[in-house]
Amino acid sequence: MKPSNCSWRVLGCSMAAALLAGCGGSHPPIGALGATPQTSASATHADRGTSWMLPEAKNEDLIYATGGCGGTCVLSYPQGKLVGSLIVGGYSGSGACTDGNGDVFIGNNDTVVEYAHGGSWPIAILGLEGGGAGACSIDSTTGNLAVIGNFSGVGIAIFANAKGPQTIYGAGIYPYGCGYDNRGNLFASGLNDQLPGLSELPKGASNFTVLTINKKVGSPGQVQWDGKYITYEGTTKGHISVSRLSIAGSAAAIVSISRFRGISRNAYLSWIYRDIIIIPYATPGSGGEATAIGVWKYPTGGRLLDTFKHIAKPYPLFQGVALSAPPGESL
Repeated sequence: MKPSNCSWRVLGCSMAAALLAGCGGSHPPIGALGATPQTSASATHADRGTSWMLPEAKNEDLIYATGGCGGTCVLSYPQGKLVGSLIVGGYSGSGACTDGNGDVFIGNNDTVVEYAHGGSWPIAILGLEGGGAGACSIDSTTGNLAVIGNFSGVGIAIFANAKGPQTIYGAGIYPYGCGYDNRGNLFASGLNDQLPGLSELPKGASNFTVLTINKKVGSPGQVQWDGKYITYEGTTKGHISVSRLSIAGSAAAIVSISRFRGISRNAYLSWIYRDIIIIPYATPGSGGEATAIGVWKYPTGGRLLDTFKHIAKPYPLFQGVALSAPPGESL
């Protein structure tokens, strides 16, 4: 059954509220998560929505915050000024990621929309078989794009060179975040029998391998390469953290844990940028939904450095963030 536009919002909120807070609730159906990869064609085309962007945005570092501004809010960094809004197909964005050129990829249900840095028109739209577009990541070694989606269960689609065709993989777990390391290995965070899970698709492999991981990492959020380690974000109260992991064979060992003060409820898909981390988080009275975006030192963690609230109407329900730098500026 084709997922509704709420599928990933429900997953994000219900996971944040119930996954590891006592590990209660029922496990979502795994479906064909161990199935053989399937290849299908995908179309790319440009389409104009009701988006806008200030001219100055092209020369600034930009935070793309999905789930706000009727689609995706775009904020200048470090000022936190609203400089744009991206809306495509009437959907609020879910996951977001950027490549080395500053291009931004935003999941929008059954599509993944690509924008140039500071642009308001899509430069490409990838059709996602099964819909339910969630977190994404770009492989710096190949330019391949990985996107979580619904494929007879939940798995990961990989678009060669971020264009296609897409190849669909079962992740071995119920995935929520995904990220490539510097060698082109793809990792996914998620649930494995209602416990925190991590799986890996080694570069050149045809199947994911489920890795052992300490349950103390918290309920699954973003997975990202931080320049030294692959990281796993914990997203529920008491586990707002990022674990730096060392991978050896089928085991993931925690090297260090960064913890972030100032979040009393849930966190959502974060983004590591140089020596800071940007996290959408729930504020008191928000019902567990992310209505603010905070900035902390990374990997130091600790106190909140800055926060962006009351960004725009309609009321934001942020799902994730990604930071894009102007072309030529090193991330």
